[in-house]
Amino acid sequence: MALGTYPGPGISRVADREAALLYFYWNGAVGGAASLIEARWKKRAEELLEVSFSEPAKPYAAKWVHNDLMLFFCADKQEEPGRFRRELMRSARAYKQRLLEPALREELPGEPSLRAGCAFGEFKRGEATGRKLHEMAREAMQSGQREDALDDALRLGELERLLEKQALRSVYQPIVDIRERRPLGYEALSRPMDTDVFSGPLPLFEFAERAGKDYALDRLARERAISGSAGLAKEQKLFLNLSPRIIDAPQFAPWKTLALLEAHGLTPDQVVFEITERSSIRDFGSVQRVLAHYRSQGYKIAIDDVGAGYSSLLSIVELRPDYIKVDRSIVSGLHADTFKEHMLGTLVGAADRMDIGLIAEGVETQQELDKLIAMGVPYAQGYLLGQPGPMASVRH
Repeated sequence: MALGTYPGPGISRVADREAALLYFYWNGAVGGAASLIEARWKKRAEELLEVSFSEPAKPYAAKWVHNDLMLFFCADKQEEPGRFRRELMRSARAYKQRLLEPALREELPGEPSLRAGCAFGEFKRGEATGRKLHEMAREAMQSGQREDALDDALRLGELERLLEKQALRSVYQPIVDIRERRPLGYEALSRPMDTDVFSGPLPLFEFAERAGKDYALDRLARERAISGSAGLAKEQKLFLNLSPRIIDAPQFAPWKTLALLEAHGLTPDQVVFEITERSSIRDFGSVQRVLAHYRSQGYKIAIDDVGAGYSSLLSIVELRPDYIKVDRSIVSGLHADTFKEHMLGTLVGAADRMDIGLIAEGVETQQELDKLIAMGVPYAQGYLLGQPGPMASVRH
């Protein structure tokens, strides 16, 4: 790599390449800071390139544009999807942290922040690269407006790997009939495998929604949940999470679930679709039409997190579920809180009158369970009654 050079138009004439462009700049550095940045930050930035980046994520070329630094990367296409992006983003984040040395920041006037943007592309063999490089540079500068641009790029690469490798597993938590002391069924919960980028399923699904890949992730989660449910008794239910946003997706195909069930010896009357509220329902009419199709085949519907917000109450009115799941925020400490007791009592009475099965979530103490039984709550779920695990280990 020669600092100050720029990749020429013939870079990809030998083979197909993966490419990336990083753009680093100080946001808010003005006036006398320019000479300091030029003298100190440029020197330090150049020194740290060699220790921060290594193959296959090593800069092919670098260029200073005033006080901004553009780094260009180019590598042979990797067999593992997203590997180039993940390794590059890990290095880029480490590089950014090294540039934020306190000694250098303290001498800058004001409160400037170091921003970094990124863009990715693919260069085909023999393809002219000049125009694409300019487009990537513009995209990288624009993405640098977001403070978490590098983190999001790393998350996207990891999400693509998880989808490609189908690196998602299902665990199952019992939902218990607390009067009969037997399982009503099991809720399937997704867990990402072999990743240190996502701390758990919630950050993974939230990011997938922001990245527009929630349909693909939900479909994989549903496939994993059904394929891992062997041993489910005929009278027991399998609760599957379903986001309203997925129902609204143009590629959503309800009949695919039926094919999955048949392939694994399950029937629609064993399945309860649990409407989650990672995103609010924008069009109840379209959701009602899809759920009517499901119901006509024998599926049941549940509304999750009831009591956590007003929207879940509206969902009950509009969707007329077979089950409602009371959020842990109401269940926790119920035995010592008369306000929560009155809230739950209202839900119990309403559920009884509407012939809806009520499930208390997050039961963790015997006192909570005793209170639920005394109040006439029919079903409960929580660590006290069973922790999530493979179907074979949690099945009663």
